[in-house]
Amino acid sequence: MDETPLFLDRAKLLAGDVAVARLDGLQRSGELHRLRRGRYIAGEVWARSTEQERHRLRALELGGELGGRAVISHESAALLLGLEPPSGPPGKVHVTWPGSPGRRATTNVHPHRGRLDRQDLTLVEGVLTTSAARTVFDVARSSTPERTLAAADSALRLNLTTAAQLRAVIERNPGIPGAFLACRLLAFADARAESVGESICRLRMAQLGLPIPELQTEIRLAGQGTTARVDFDFAGQRTVCEFDGRVKYGRLLQPGQSPGDAVFHEKVREDRIRDTGRQMVRVTWADLARGAAVLQRFGAAFARAGCPDWRPEPRRFLTAADLSLPQQISPRGASPQPVAAAHAAHRSPRSPSRMTTDQVV
Repeated sequence: MDETPLFLDRAKLLAGDVAVARLDGLQRSGELHRLRRGRYIAGEVWARSTEQERHRLRALELGGELGGRAVISHESAALLLGLEPPSGPPGKVHVTWPGSPGRRATTNVHPHRGRLDRQDLTLVEGVLTTSAARTVFDVARSSTPERTLAAADSALRLNLTTAAQLRAVIERNPGIPGAFLACRLLAFADARAESVGESICRLRMAQLGLPIPELQTEIRLAGQGTTARVDFDFAGQRTVCEFDGRVKYGRLLQPGQSPGDAVFHEKVREDRIRDTGRQMVRVTWADLARGAAVLQRFGAAFARAGCPDWRPEPRRFLTAADLSLPQQISPRGASPQPVAAAHAAHRSPRSPSRMTTDQVV
């Protein structure tokens, strides 16, 4: 018995036993959802899908129709590959036409043009997609540092690519727009980051001029013969940092434990870490937008740990949007570093281009 296909084609339905009026009625009632002109999916499948899942469905449908003519790429490929992007609406499906002339954007498609080598391609559920390494490289060239580092860290953590493969993609594409910034960001990627939040937190640390910490370090607890693993360890400043997303305490729950038990256990753990002579700084999602306050908290923690003369390092990975962020603030009142000067030192030229798309989209 044939299974009902996930994606339905209007022409094939009309060629069967479905009348035009019936098909239009199914769409109005929500039993069918229109993905794009002449292409549908069951309404119940669409209704129960998240925004990320809906983007994945649209990418699979479009990629299946394009066949070998074009490749699902950029953030759409990241979703198909299972990389972990920050939250937010995914937008249009990204498609790259290798070696093709300019193509027109549509309601459904964000087109790109570029050379793709054989090692840049893979298949996901039968759909031609850019490889994990090429996908991360393309995201780095076209998206924000936050989305880039989250994608790169998760690709390494999930063993979908390696640092050597990321370097190889960069070496094969040295002159294309955005390659310089991509090179710097991808060199900063780390498989030890365990979540999107930790990736963005580490990026903010670099943007604020904090030292580069070690990730997922085991701290030996005083007099107990046990260890505690921390998200970030600033060994030179005897300070550790934990990124606290709301889901984290859910992961800490043991069988029979309540969320309150987990929070209490975490507080006891923090006290044991402080007993080793280290300072503890906690950073939340909300703190990621409060750069000056976070920098002051780290400066104060470093001072309590015996490093009162610490000063921020040059800020890294700045973008045009960072010009609106507060200047660095020294914990001891030293002169702040001008943001514009740091931005000019790290800015990567980008050359926007207009593309087009063909009849299938």
